[in-house]
Amino acid sequence: MDQQGGITYSSKLTAASTLPSSAALPHYQYPALKSLGTVRILSLESGQPESPLRGTLEEARVNSLKDYEALSYVWADPGPSDRPHEIIIHENNQDALLPLKGGSIFAALLHIRLSDQKRRVWADQCCINQDDLDERSNQVHSMGKIYENATRILVWLGLDTNKEAESAFNLIHKLDEALSADDSQPHYFISKNLERQIRKNDKVLQALTSRPWFKRGWVVQEIGTETPATMIWGNHSIDWNTLASVCQKLKGYHQLRSTLGITTSDISFLHRRFIPPDKTTHHANRYNFVYELQRSRHLQFTDQRDRVFAFLSHFSTRSLPPLGCGPISIVADYTLSVEQTYINIAARILRDRPEAACITLAAVQHAQNSLRDDVKLGNNMKLPSWVPDWRWSEGIILAEPICPHRAHGNSTVKMNILKNERILQLHGISIDTIEECSRPMLSSDFYGKAGLVEHLWQDICRKIRFNLVDKYLNGDSAFFALMQTLSNGYGCKWQQSS
Repeated sequence: MDQQGGITYSSKLTAASTLPSSAALPHYQYPALKSLGTVRILSLESGQPESPLRGTLEEARVNSLKDYEALSYVWADPGPSDRPHEIIIHENNQDALLPLKGGSIFAALLHIRLSDQKRRVWADQCCINQDDLDERSNQVHSMGKIYENATRILVWLGLDTNKEAESAFNLIHKLDEALSADDSQPHYFISKNLERQIRKNDKVLQALTSRPWFKRGWVVQEIGTETPATMIWGNHSIDWNTLASVCQKLKGYHQLRSTLGITTSDISFLHRRFIPPDKTTHHANRYNFVYELQRSRHLQFTDQRDRVFAFLSHFSTRSLPPLGCGPISIVADYTLSVEQTYINIAARILRDRPEAACITLAAVQHAQNSLRDDVKLGNNMKLPSWVPDWRWSEGIILAEPICPHRAHGNSTVKMNILKNERILQLHGISIDTIEECSRPMLSSDFYGKAGLVEHLWQDICRKIRFNLVDKYLNGDSAFFALMQTLSNGYGCKWQQSS
């Protein structure tokens, strides 16, 4: 058994052949919460691994919650298959049965249950009436505070079915020591040392970094604060900051990660995501709400409305221009469709913060066939072409809050949203016409012979061979102008910053 914070986890799962039957118990009925800002906390009763889960639910004001831990897990992960996934709730001097949706939370509660004392835990499946859309909508606005004010976050990474957790966590500790060693050692020497250690256990490291939890959408809010966190995988655990620190340092060893197939970027993305960064660094982009929605496109959500709702407590909703597009006041409303949710957030930002129009429109990335008239999305409704579809990820955003591109100077866009928020009308100046358009560029176009770049240079720019002599309209190198166009000016930005 592992120990964390002086408490031993009662985490061994055993067969349930002797468990008492709970079939005769009535199903638990949630009483309505007394007021907005009120939440429930589960007091998980002590017990042995083979005992049924039991607990009580108490109400409290979210701002006055104390001495509790918050559970983070993936709903769809499996649990033990030899016993029903349920918990007995004791209320008003009687027991009632609360069925749990999926085995993941059941396994998590079994593992964190103590053998000798109660444990106060916030777990969404137990503490929120999932069948009440109004309650779910209201509770979303409290979740940021719930995880921020917890004494510790307990992250359940799932069952250790293949017995990989111990080796993986031991390797993380060894990598932490190696990466924290004397900085005077050459980068190449450190890289080879890391490679030797990882190659011995590369499979377990890949198994760790590919756990579904690291791609679950809601965890960015749950783990992104300063609250201490413990990662629990089966019967073993590790401190979150240790794991995140190793992944952050490994970002400096791209060749090593690429060669060994180590995907640490998802883990680094989550670390301190809900803590305001230094505005003098490139992390200042995080002060922009649209940028945060863009950066989180890779995350996985069961309910696609949560791509917006999961960030409603993010500091970017309160961040003002020039970095931010706030304050943004959006209510999580699960009675609206996914499409209407996306339309509402785009229209709200464009109306309230027209100076943020550039980054909002730059975030538009639709599936190639979604703009055809004969293609309909869910609920017979398709998004207007100017509304970002956060379900779709085509590539990086071509505008950033810290990006120097300001062809419009200090002017503010003039626009109207017409016909039931379906049409965006913009006032502008026609400065050029697109005469030809190539196919989308692929990574393979930058390697080998006769790639797309060469096609653009020869067939569209009408040049014979690559050179720096031919001039563009402004007198600069024509080839340099092409490269700036393809990179959206990032070459200039790099030169200026360096």
